[in-house]
This record gives sequence, C-alpha cells and structure tokens, in this order.
Amino acid sequence: MSDTHTLEEIRKTIQAQSDRFERNFAAADAAKLVAEYYVPESMQPVVSAPDAPAVVGHAAIAALFGGFFQGFSRARQEPHFIRADGNMAYEISNSYLTPQGGGAEVQFRYTAVWRRCADTWRVEADFFATGPIV
Repeated sequence: MSDTHTLEEIRKTIQAQSDRFERNFAAADAAKLVAEYYVPESMQPVVSAPDAPAVVGHAAIAALFGGFFQGFSRARQEPHFIRADGNMAYEISNSYLTPQGGGAEVQFRYTAVWRRCADTWRVEADFFATGPIV
C-alpha cells in the first residue's frame, strides 16, 4: 500500500469493506466477518453495541455478531460521513438490519474508527446504537 491515498480512494475502500461486511453478515459467518472487517487480533479491536458493555478481541466480537445472527438475516450499511488523515479515518453512518423472517428493518447509527493496515483499511473501534443519525 502506498503512503498516500486520496479521500476518494479511502472512501471506495471503506465502501468495499462495508460490502464485504454485508456479505459475511448475510452468510452468518461471524469469524470471517471479524477477520475481514476488523483490525488484527494483536491490535485489540473493540466494539460497543447497544445496551451492552464493550467487547474486545476477535472471539468476543464474533460472539457478539453470532447473537445478532439469531435475530437478523441481513445488514445494509449506508455511509454518510467519512474523514481521513494519514493512517486513520472515521466514519459516521447508518446500518439497517433485517429481522429473521422479514419485517421492517431496524435502524442503527454507528461510528467506526478505521486504521490503514498492511493489506487494506480495517475497523479498530466500532460504536453503534439504535436510531438514525440526526
């Protein structure tokens, strides 16, 4: 990876990572979702979900998403704001989860802190809560 990236290149990479997240969520593959979306285990990725304490590390994050797979069949991420500087970026966006068996999507807002890793940009910290970005 070169040392310089335009904001547009970073946005495209983050969108590609979000698309990968959606595919792995739909496949209910928590291990793959975590391995491909979050920073390596050695960097101790952290996720804070609604109404629960933050979890740290791949195993804990995979277990968190395993629980989401019980209630939801699909995730759709809709990027709104992405800012970047050097090897760090942040994203403030919406995510929509489709309940198992259908029904209205449940809307979440999230903030993700992205870090440029050796192979691509990955999420280091992820905070989400129910409701829209307003």
